[in-house]
Amino acid sequence: MAARLDRALQKANVSSARAAGWLDVSEHDVQFWRRGITVPPLSAFNRIAKALDLDVHWLCTGQAQHAPAAN
Repeated sequence: MAARLDRALQKANVSSARAAGWLDVSEHDVQFWRRGITVPPLSAFNRIAKALDLDVHWLCTGQAQHAPAAN
């Protein structure tokens, strides 16, 4: 998860400080998440995914979420 978050923030050119402002957490929190020292709470996953236009399932697991099969 840390590597996906770090890559996504780098690709979007978003600093840890900027992401921290979006999420109302400290810059250190975001830096720890990016390095895999700690894991963000689920609410932060949702806000990060929305802000970066990412699939939250992919951000959390690294897997694309599959649509249910049609009958």
